[in-house]
Amino acid sequence: MRKLFFSVLLLIPFLASAQTTKPFKVNVAVGYAATADYSNSNSIKKAGFVFNLEPQYRVISNLDIGLRLEQAFVQRPEFIDESTVFQTKTKSIMSAVVTANYSINIGGSIQPFVGIGGGLYHTEPSAQSDTRFGITTQYPLPATNVAGGMARVGVRWGRLNLLADYNLVSDTQVTVSATSRALAAKNSYFSVKAGFIIGGGSDK
Repeated sequence: MRKLFFSVLLLIPFLASAQTTKPFKVNVAVGYAATADYSNSNSIKKAGFVFNLEPQYRVISNLDIGLRLEQAFVQRPEFIDESTVFQTKTKSIMSAVVTANYSINIGGSIQPFVGIGGGLYHTEPSAQSDTRFGITTQYPLPATNVAGGMARVGVRWGRLNLLADYNLVSDTQVTVSATSRALAAKNSYFSVKAGFIIGGGSDK
C-alpha cells in the first residue's frame, strides 16, 4: 500500500498542472499533526509532520468534492485496559478520505471554508509486552485498515490556504485470550496545515 500511496502522490500534481479546465484542482499541504488522545499520556504520544495531496472537483458553486491522500507522522499512545500506556512502534498513519468542502462567500480576498469527509486509514503493525507476576505477555497489534471521519475548517487567500482537520479514527485493538486483557491503540489525530492550490483557475 505504501508504494501505491506514494505513486499517486507523485502523479496527481502533474495531472492538475497540465489541465486547463477550471473545475479540477489539487491542494498540496504540509503542516503539524498530533494525536487526539486527551488522557494522561503526554510523555508517550508525540506530534510530527503531516503532508497531503487533495485533488478536488467543483461540482456546483462553492462546493468541491475531493480525495485527500495523507500521511501523518504521529506516535499514538497504546493502552492495556486504559491503564498501562506504551509508545507505539507505528511511525505514521496513512489515509484516503473522500471530502466535501464548502466555501463561504463573505466578500474581500479571504474566503473561509468548512468540510467533512470519510474514508480509510492505514496503520502499520505494533507490538507491546507486559510483565505481571513474573510472566511476560506479548500483545501484537496487526497492521489495519480502519474506517474514519474528518471535519475541517479553513481559510483561502488566492491560491494559498490554511486549514485544520480533525480525524476521528477507529481504534486498533487486540485481546490476548490467556490474560483476557486488551491492548488498544488510539488512532484519532488532528492537524494544522498550510496549502497551495495547483490548477483549477481562480475561484472568484
